[in-house]
Amino acid sequence: MTSTPRLDSLAAGGTNKVPDGIRLADGHMLTLNVAPGGATAEVFLFPGLDAPGTEAWENEDQWEVWLTGGEFGDGSLYLDVPIEAVRDLIVQHGGEHENQEAPYAPEKPETAEAIASRALTERGITAHRDDDAGNTWLVIGHNQTRKGFPRMLAEPYVVLYLYSNADDEEITVDRAPATGDEWTVLAGDGTGAERELITRPADQFADCVEAIVAWLAAPQVTPSRTE
Repeated sequence: MTSTPRLDSLAAGGTNKVPDGIRLADGHMLTLNVAPGGATAEVFLFPGLDAPGTEAWENEDQWEVWLTGGEFGDGSLYLDVPIEAVRDLIVQHGGEHENQEAPYAPEKPETAEAIASRALTERGITAHRDDDAGNTWLVIGHNQTRKGFPRMLAEPYVVLYLYSNADDEEITVDRAPATGDEWTVLAGDGTGAERELITRPADQFADCVEAIVAWLAAPQVTPSRTE
């Protein structure tokens, strides 16, 4: 069973009414404010760390700024969270990080661009970033021997991005994937026409990589006209 020595220490000795932090093994971060030997705590989850949808986490406080004056973003504050529920959350994220020396400097989760670029590079595929009107995406030309940005009006290509309509419609590779996001891959034929190649939930990016690899291996009809 994954141990939680820092949580155990904070819960036993308390935090003296000052929130103290715990870095998780996957780079996420939480803080808790707990009395010595307390069975519950105030728990602040930094951006990117979601609370489980259980009764233990139902008492969310709506303070917009807490702990650091917004230094680390909005985050979420939960009141009266059982220590055992905090422990379960830590275990779900791989336990506590081995380095707790700088608990208020959590590792920033990788952006979709970083995740995708690394996975594609491992397969020998080059992707190029593009953006317009606040949206961002990656473009992969079918001709991988050609240097530079793909000629999207002269040759086949695919476009890759995260899609979310949770609040406002969002097309991006600038942030980390989140629950509810979908990886979307569109295939363009070089004439301006695009079709959906594959769509997968945020945790199934490997399927998108395989779809792109298969698309690159298949012959494509390149338009006869040039830019």
